[in-house]
Amino acid sequence: MNVRRFIVWAMVLIGFGLQAVAYFALAAPLGKPTDVSFSEPRVPFAPLLFIVGVGIVFSSAIVYELLPDRPRDRTASGR
Repeated sequence: MNVRRFIVWAMVLIGFGLQAVAYFALAAPLGKPTDVSFSEPRVPFAPLLFIVGVGIVFSSAIVYELLPDRPRDRTASGR
């Protein structure tokens, strides 16, 4: 695995992980609402963390395109 793929996969996993944590652990509690305060997120900036996670996943495609790939050895390919 080359460095470019490692960085991109790390960004994708971190982004999806941040989204999962922000959605399931930091957002509004799941279950039957008992009053209006039940719909408030546990952490005020939980939606921002979710959006940052989406941005990290989308920017991984940009990183993949902009990072140079390792040059291939022409002698190994037989040409």
